[in-house]
Amino acid sequence: MKRCVMALFVFMANTMLFGNLVYGDQGIEDKIDIKDSIKLMTQPEISKILEINKQDNTMLVTFANINLKVGESGIVMRDLSSYQAIVASVVVVRLEGTKAVAKVLPFTQLAQPYLPTPNMTPEVGDIVIFRSFNNKAFLIAPNETTYKAIVEQYDFIEFVNSDLLMGFLNSQGKHDPTPKILPKACNEYGVGLVFIVGSQDIGVFNCQNVARIAKYKNTLTDTTTKSPFYTRTSFEGGGSLTYSLSSKKSKNYFLYYDEFLKD
Repeated sequence: MKRCVMALFVFMANTMLFGNLVYGDQGIEDKIDIKDSIKLMTQPEISKILEINKQDNTMLVTFANINLKVGESGIVMRDLSSYQAIVASVVVVRLEGTKAVAKVLPFTQLAQPYLPTPNMTPEVGDIVIFRSFNNKAFLIAPNETTYKAIVEQYDFIEFVNSDLLMGFLNSQGKHDPTPKILPKACNEYGVGLVFIVGSQDIGVFNCQNVARIAKYKNTLTDTTTKSPFYTRTSFEGGGSLTYSLSSKKSKNYFLYYDEFLKD
């Protein structure tokens, strides 16, 4: 959790190095589009709340949008007398031209007492911050060759070692990285994105809600698989009852992860 807190306050000082992304026989235009698209997803976007609407028990906030995508999550912050306080989380639900509309949710990413989180609700003028952790990602790949190739292609992203993701699953008595468990792992390591390699495509997901925000063709040719994903470690539960009862659908790697990538 402390990793997340430190990342939150230093993310704007991070310097990112951007490399070329090459996918098989794609044309130059496609390569440039992919490179630029991924670059944007790693660059924080900051705006201010312009409007607030309440619908039943749902609060929606509107703010200026540069290039956000539906499903991206962010945080609302407010300047107080001596510090900045986190007010809430938000998830983009629709785009309206140069504006974005987001649903307000409780902030659950960081546990007390590392950061003051007073009981407040968003107000017009509050700051909304997106992509503050998107310079770090988990990569779920079927084999070592694919894993290393993607890490090299996306060299401007810090890929957190998949051994750590495996270790987190083990600590929870789980085998499959489900949409419920992935956000917990990402919060633990201050990770903003998850890359998932399927049989035909590579998906990029917002890690806080496992919403897919981009998808690209997978032209890598190594189709060997390791369950639940490529890692240098292995774990079979150690006799744990929790593990023995947990889902193991990812033993069929492509069948499991292709479900994440379906339109």
